[in-house]
Amino acid sequence: RHADVKGYSYSRGDVTAKALANAYSQALGNIFTQDIKPFEVEVLVAEVSDGNGSKNEIYHILYDGTIEDEKNYAAMGGQAEEIRRFLKDHYQDAMTLDDAVQLGVRALNVTQNKTLSSKDLEVAVLDATKARRKFRRIPAEVLTQLLGAPG
Repeated sequence: RHADVKGYSYSRGDVTAKALANAYSQALGNIFTQDIKPFEVEVLVAEVSDGNGSKNEIYHILYDGTIEDEKNYAAMGGQAEEIRRFLKDHYQDAMTLDDAVQLGVRALNVTQNKTLSSKDLEVAVLDATKARRKFRRIPAEVLTQLLGAPG
């Protein structure tokens, strides 16, 4: 709702990840402190640089409204800490899409009792080269090629 109101009142460019993260944080914080049964959710809000001097941003909003400003990568869910430790040790700046996808899968494999294949995954990227809608889903056949083995 915040994005719609702000975007329609002014411009889509006026809707920032930080503003959305703050709106989610406020809503979740209010529910956490006032309701008998708070939401058990985590939300990631990401903004891709549009090339005018801005930078990529990732905000992790916890169930109680706490906002964490993430750098380069984020993980959430039951095994998030283990995945974050793995990424901290293995992440490198300016990775190719192939390398980033392979690293993500390796990070997930750390928490599994099996090796994940393309059949186990849904992968998408925020593509800074796209003009407007940055979200791009990676098709299964492309994912299989990125992983370098049949799914």
